[in-house]
Amino acid sequence: MKKFLSLVLALVMTMSLVTVSAGAKDFTDSSKIQYAEAVDVMSAAKVIDGYTDGTFNPTATLTRGAAAKIICNLILGPTTAGALVADAAPYKDVPTNHTFAGYIAYCQKEKIISGYADGTFKPANSLTGYAFMKMLLGALGYDAEVEGYTGPNWSVNVAKRALNIGLDDDLVGDFNGVKAVNREEACLYALNTLTADMVEYDAKTSVSAGNTTVVIAGSKAKEMVNNGTSDGKIFSKDGVMQFAEKYFDNLTVKTGSDEFERPANVWKLKAEEIGTYTNTPDATYTKKVENGDIYKDLGLGSKIEAKDVSVYEDGVKKTNTVAIEKGDDTKVGNSGNGVLTEVFYDDDADTVTITEVNTYVGEISKTVKATSKKDAYVVVIPEGVKPTSMKNSEEFETTASFDDDAYVLYTYSQSADEVKSVALAEEVTGTVTRAENSVKDEDVKKALTIGGTKYNASKMIAGEDIGNVSVDEEYTVYL
Repeated sequence: MKKFLSLVLALVMTMSLVTVSAGAKDFTDSSKIQYAEAVDVMSAAKVIDGYTDGTFNPTATLTRGAAAKIICNLILGPTTAGALVADAAPYKDVPTNHTFAGYIAYCQKEKIISGYADGTFKPANSLTGYAFMKMLLGALGYDAEVEGYTGPNWSVNVAKRALNIGLDDDLVGDFNGVKAVNREEACLYALNTLTADMVEYDAKTSVSAGNTTVVIAGSKAKEMVNNGTSDGKIFSKDGVMQFAEKYFDNLTVKTGSDEFERPANVWKLKAEEIGTYTNTPDATYTKKVENGDIYKDLGLGSKIEAKDVSVYEDGVKKTNTVAIEKGDDTKVGNSGNGVLTEVFYDDDADTVTITEVNTYVGEISKTVKATSKKDAYVVVIPEGVKPTSMKNSEEFETTASFDDDAYVLYTYSQSADEVKSVALAEEVTGTVTRAENSVKDEDVKKALTIGGTKYNASKMIAGEDIGNVSVDEEYTVYL
């Protein structure tokens, strides 16, 4: 069998490129966590805990009692919240010695939660998205009676407000209010609450009409003013009190970038960095992309001048940027098969940041176990095209297991001069029935067909040239 090494685009592999500092909580099941930023920030702030076995269990269902604890930790801080006790049973199924009795009693007193008509709370039951959003809105200062969060249409009113202020931002898929909330979704909604605006009302007044006293609410919910020293700890000074600015004055988030220059949030707790988390791109491509494609996919209505467009490749800024305009067929940077091109549009400044991350082919030459002085790592040797600043071998810290001589895919930040991710390449062995090779149009005319499946070559293809492949012979390719 002839060995043929090639990086091809059969499956779009999304490699983990999030830059996270050592301050982030290292859960043993961190690879299963979809909302890493939310889980890391919430756990660092001690709003939610992991389990004693070191896991976080991101998809475990959140219970009503655990939700009350999260709300109390948000408002009071974990130390004060942990000291809460219930002088009397808040509900008939929540005795004073119940694990969550103190949290439930506090939330009941503050009218953040409500029980069932039969006088129970059912603390072990799951919590719907609507119910948790209602609790978070209460923590932000919204009055349930004034806003109509009680009665037959309460869920509609809750959804309108919660989605309007962005409590579901960055949720994958559409918000489903009747679905039970899991632990990592709760972290995401709570994180969005940290950056949401606090509200307050004018004082309520009482009007007597005969023997009846009617309570008239003040004006509608209005943003709480913040002219204090905490203003600006969440993004920028805006004169408005965000939740974290009121309750977590030692927690800050600033706009920054990761080591591929993708716009990112940089979170810190006091002076310790929790992590740097890449923003969600407005458009993503893994093949050749033209300026006109970006114009269309962003739904732009006018041209963005070249001076307002920044393009980075592997973390290095490119100088030959062009304007983004309708119908322009100019290729963006070095985009192509296997190159992750992400577009970030700032609609306030009307600027665009485009980042390109290449996926390269490498080989594992050595795997080294952890010691008391150094974490476990592998040594990667580049195959074929390699980043300009990369040495002939690079170390990458990982607990993943690789066989020596295994072919891997890796990404590399030239601004940081280090490998940022490594993943095992998938093997496909079979008889080649068709080989396509065009030096004039490599983006679309460089491919192999094996077992009826066409595999398009990637930008950073390595190994034997497709032009030398013999049809009807067996090869092994790496995806």
